[in-house]
Amino acid sequence: MAHHCKYFIAHCIDFRFGRAIKDYLEKEGLLGDCDIVSVAGGVKNSDFLLEQLDISVNLHKVQEVRLMNHIDCGAYGGSGKFSSFEEERAFQIEEMKKAKSLIIQKYPSLAVKTILAKIQPSGEVIFESINA
Repeated sequence: MAHHCKYFIAHCIDFRFGRAIKDYLEKEGLLGDCDIVSVAGGVKNSDFLLEQLDISVNLHKVQEVRLMNHIDCGAYGGSGKFSSFEEERAFQIEEMKKAKSLIIQKYPSLAVKTILAKIQPSGEVIFESINA
């Protein structure tokens, strides 16, 4: 029996974003129609990410990838590693661009979207769609 889903989601394991990511997936209508990979650094380990995507493409015939990185990611050294929010934001966007490029090289028919998550002082998480 074939079982397919439309989306492949890759995000960081950081517990601070767990509920917000679930809410985001529900709001976007993705929950229940996606394979989810949660790994430290989100897109940091591109080899692992591509291995998981290979399985998802071959087994579940996914059509779209959503890559989610976040500000203050410990796998990248946290916000303290950067001199400013703008520097950190640019770095995370570049990391997602690299991963997106690798995915498109291997699977040119897949749509790939990138999202940057930012936790606010209130604890609210804002998801910014990045045109990368």
